[in-house]
Amino acid sequence: MPKFESSAHDALSELCDSPALSIALQPYPFIQGSVFAVCAAPEIPMPEVWLPWIIKTKKQLANEQQADQLTDLLMKLLKHQLKDMSDEKIHLPKGVNFAGDISTDSQLSLWCQGMLMGHSQLEAVWQNAWDKMKVTDPKKITQLQKDLSHCLYMFTTFADIPLALKQAEARGNDQLLNILPKIFLSFEQSLKTYVGLSGRLVDFLPNQFETFKE
Repeated sequence: MPKFESSAHDALSELCDSPALSIALQPYPFIQGSVFAVCAAPEIPMPEVWLPWIIKTKKQLANEQQADQLTDLLMKLLKHQLKDMSDEKIHLPKGVNFAGDISTDSQLSLWCQGMLMGHSQLEAVWQNAWDKMKVTDPKKITQLQKDLSHCLYMFTTFADIPLALKQAEARGNDQLLNILPKIFLSFEQSLKTYVGLSGRLVDFLPNQFETFKE
């Protein structure tokens, strides 16, 4: 039985941890977060746009065969994530949780860092959808944007907990560390809200979802 969601997930995790590619690739949870952001975008970017995001340096890729293997595994992850989203199975991957580790290299922090990186890369896509929605349905924009801000605040908090704690203390809140486990209980709902927001916006952009379904 695969350690992660599928044999492709296992294979990619092994590649990320291998001596040959650990320097070249982003950490495995970071990649998963990036793929989540790609799949949840109102308009899914083509592979040539997002695949380079997970590579630190192409110089470390040994050969074309290795690059092809990596691309194949990443596309399988993309399709797996898209299927989960279409089946409304929206949750963190196996092994990614909050168990009190506040370091920036925890599985959860890395996942959030990858997710936020993907979102930032796709901000123009989100903004385009917002702009088109404003023309057709301006009354709903304010609440939807508040929902998105809440989701991004959640992801940002867990992407860099030490920074979040420092910022909270500067605002006079010295209890954030104690309530992080309680805040995390609503993390999954934030994921669902984020994906749901994209679903609301997708009607205002050309939908590429079918392009990536098997």
